Amino acid sequence: MSARSILALIYTVELLETEKGLDCAPVLARHGLDKASLDPNSEIGRDRELLIFSELLPRVDDPMLGFEMGSRFGFAGYGQLTMLLMTSETAFQGFQFGVKYQALTYLYGEIALTPGEHSTALDLYPISLPPELRRTLIDRDMVGTFKLVNDIQTQLNLDLKPAEVWMPYARPPEEQVRRFEDYFGCPIRYDQPHCRALIRNQDLAVRLPGYNKMAQDMYRDQCDAMLARREIPTDNLATRVASYLQLFVRSYPTAEQVARAFGIPERSFRRQLSSEQKPFQSIMDQVREEKAKRYLADSEKSVAQIGELLGYSESAAFVRAFERWTGMTPARHRKEDRDGQ
Repeated sequence: MSARSILALIYTVELLETEKGLDCAPVLARHGLDKASLDPNSEIGRDRELLIFSELLPRVDDPMLGFEMGSRFGFAGYGQLTMLLMTSETAFQGFQFGVKYQALTYLYGEIALTPGEHSTALDLYPISLPPELRRTLIDRDMVGTFKLVNDIQTQLNLDLKPAEVWMPYARPPEEQVRRFEDYFGCPIRYDQPHCRALIRNQDLAVRLPGYNKMAQDMYRDQCDAMLARREIPTDNLATRVASYLQLFVRSYPTAEQVARAFGIPERSFRRQLSSEQKPFQSIMDQVREEKAKRYLADSEKSVAQIGELLGYSESAAFVRAFERWTGMTPARHRKEDRDGQ
């Protein structure tokens, strides 16, 4: 996964500590970060940020946490990308720049424009996320994206609103629905395949008052330079993939999905793992084996329950896999582990 500005993490830590009463310092310290000395100008790998979120966010019992996180994304937090968007010729060109330079945002997914006869869809396809984080980060990304759009509109004295928004999860309680509809200014459809904001073509064709070709070219060059600098080398990719897979239970992402999450073409992804002598399936087996041993140490979990947590639909399949990894059945491993204590 490529690097991004650490500002989103800083915004989140401030929210969790000042409004949710959560002490984030111990978690940050476990990941080698000092809350008091976080540099707003520094960058962090998306995978590392996700690991931190996986420890912090589930501790907050608030279904609107993602909404609040996205609402904190500051206008200036996108750096030169903001200036590029403001110097676009039309709103449509601005969205095109947003898609092209999406790696400079805080998204946990990929965005794309899908033009239609009367409207154009801004689609967001979330990466594979742990279930306990999925809705929070989807809400954060959708609200944060339109926070940027609305901030730019305020600066340029525009008023563009989506005609419809999609969310890829079940319809929440009506109070939450109303809050989202008030924010987006349009109806929201739930249980959809991915996120989407439908925008009228006539609105996208509006010429922006801040258009400046010379300034636009300068900001494009600066965004290109930022993209090149933020690309993280794929060294030690296997370790980072294993850390990512540790976040999941029951349903695990495929190699294709993990490659997309890391922003690497699948063929290059597999080639790099092979060069490290760690094919994707061997990493998956390693992660499942480690998880299985931890679960087996918990006497309250049955072998069938552990198999289900590891993504096996039948306990027999888990038993066969565990024997392949360790040379013994899960029951025997549990017994020997207890006898050795």
